Amino acid sequence: MFQNVTYGSTSATSAMDVCRVQEDSAWVIDGSDPLFPTHICDTPSDGEWLVRELNLYLKKNLSRPFRSICDILYEGLAEIHKEYLKLPHAEELCDLEMPNACCAVVRVRHERLFYYVLGNCEIVVSFHDGTSKSICDLRLQELDARLLQISQDLRQKQRMPLFRARNFMDHLLVENRVRRNIEGGYFVLGEDPEAVKQGLIGSFPIQDVQSVSLICNGFSQYFNCAKVKRNLDQYLVEQRAPEFVELYESLLAKKKGNRELARYMVEKLAGPSTVVSFDVSTPKKIS
Repeated sequence: MFQNVTYGSTSATSAMDVCRVQEDSAWVIDGSDPLFPTHICDTPSDGEWLVRELNLYLKKNLSRPFRSICDILYEGLAEIHKEYLKLPHAEELCDLEMPNACCAVVRVRHERLFYYVLGNCEIVVSFHDGTSKSICDLRLQELDARLLQISQDLRQKQRMPLFRARNFMDHLLVENRVRRNIEGGYFVLGEDPEAVKQGLIGSFPIQDVQSVSLICNGFSQYFNCAKVKRNLDQYLVEQRAPEFVELYESLLAKKKGNRELARYMVEKLAGPSTVVSFDVSTPKKIS
């Protein structure tokens, strides 16, 4: 059913992403180490451990009947987290010290192509009529994109000097990452299986689909980029000024996410990418 598989990648060999295409299912997983550095696994990084375990789980379980993609991911993360807690010192860690991952998954069932996306991954579906559709989760990118508008407002209205505005924006960039798996923030795969329920889901008639591309958009480089790392320690020891908090929250409440701006920021902050593409053939019905 899935055929003519092609892979492409601009990611470094050390990138924490995997792609797999099976007869009627496929997925990409893009991992990241936690914001706060930890390393308790037997792999080069904890993010790589999570990606490896989740990849193995999907290989074994994604074909299970009567279970949705979301159900399978939920059960898989619950099992994987139990294994993670068996590692030395794992129970001493907080959630921000545990690895994360994003994923995009497709599977054919009942003559439909079902999809699931959570985090900084994307699915592009091309149809026989020449149209295409992109499914991507831009919640974290939209949080960051709003910072550009806030920064412009601060500068145009001269509410604070430029150097103070930049420092303020750097702090907010870190705060966006801390909003991991909380209401009003963004959601990724990790220690909390409940986050799986926040994924983007849907389906298309299989006879309409010509080809599919699954894309890892460089989650690790975006989620834990150099600017975030550089300002994280400073953020932890400095006390945020209350007037900045009030200004930020009032401006954020007035702004809506700009998807074009969000996509632009993805491209600028996360050049590395891995793509797997394949054609979809419709099974012939046996008369």
